[in-house]
Amino acid sequence: MVQIRAMNLRASLLFLLAIVLTLSSFTKYGSVDEWVYEREKKGIKVFTKKSKWGKLRDSKAVMLVSESPEEMLNLLTDFDNYPKWLPRCKKARVVARLSDNEFIAQIVFNVPWPFKDRDCVLRVKIEKDERTGTILITEESEPKYIREQEGVVRIQQLVATWKLVPKNGGTEVTNEYGSNPGSDIPDWLTNTQSVETPMATFENIRGIAINKK
Repeated sequence: MVQIRAMNLRASLLFLLAIVLTLSSFTKYGSVDEWVYEREKKGIKVFTKKSKWGKLRDSKAVMLVSESPEEMLNLLTDFDNYPKWLPRCKKARVVARLSDNEFIAQIVFNVPWPFKDRDCVLRVKIEKDERTGTILITEESEPKYIREQEGVVRIQQLVATWKLVPKNGGTEVTNEYGSNPGSDIPDWLTNTQSVETPMATFENIRGIAINKK
């Protein structure tokens, strides 16, 4: 009887351990809320997490630059120059200015064969905290705002934020990004760029900011 109880206790402990390990794995790889550290390069940190769109992964990148939040805001809202730093961006433009702090923009992306190029139409809003100096830029897809172009697939789902926080005489830049580029591009293929693209984006931004000095 004692041996049976010991065996049952051992089985129960193994079962509980399996549950803990499963929950831990889900927290790391399946949670919609928790960011998972992926890589750091030259002060740029990249994280990913499970997206709300299928098996896709959202991205977050963080870096510190010597420019002020206002200077970074000017760079990030200069859509004509997006092809200089945004990977695979063919062109970008402001479609309509709704107010001093809100406008509609379009970005067209070059996508390798055999897939079609993509574009996204975004509603961009700018919020400034006068007390802290923090600037928040939010971007959300507005796919019906302008007519679609022939041969280009419109991205229907996209959300992104840029948070610019004064820090150490410069700015801590944080970008969170999630999108669904369309069903003809497999999720696994899209996810291969969930780290590389934000890393390249931040490296390019830093290079442009340095060259402007």
